[in-house]
This record gives sequence, C-alpha cells and structure tokens, in this order.
Amino acid sequence: MNSRETLKEQILSKAVVHGKVILSSGKEADYYVDLRRVTLDSEAAPLVGQVMLELTKDLDLSLIHI
Repeated sequence: MNSRETLKEQILSKAVVHGKVILSSGKEADYYVDLRRVTLDSEAAPLVGQVMLELTKDLDLSLIHI
C-alpha cells in the first residue's frame, strides 16, 4: 500500500466523525471531518507530508517568497 492509500485510511478512521454533531456555528450535521486529528497524529502526520511532496513535486516553488 502506498502513502496516499494509507493516508486515506487514516483520514477515514481518525478524522471522519459519523452521527449528529453540533458545529461551532450551532448548526447540526450528520457527519464532520476534522483533519486536525490526522495532521497532529504521530502516525498520520508524516503521511500528510509525503503525499503533499508527491502532489507538489512538479510545481515551480521558486516564485513563492516568505
């Protein structure tokens, strides 16, 4: 299994909450996706970096100034 597939599994198991959820707006939803649960997870966070590197490898980032 590659990094992208593993990250997808991590997102589905850790970030997707099924059931009634009260959002910060006060509205109710049937599900919620909280990607902080993935980006802050010691197992999943490195996968986020690996997948992002793969997705951006062909971009010319020299135009970005910090």
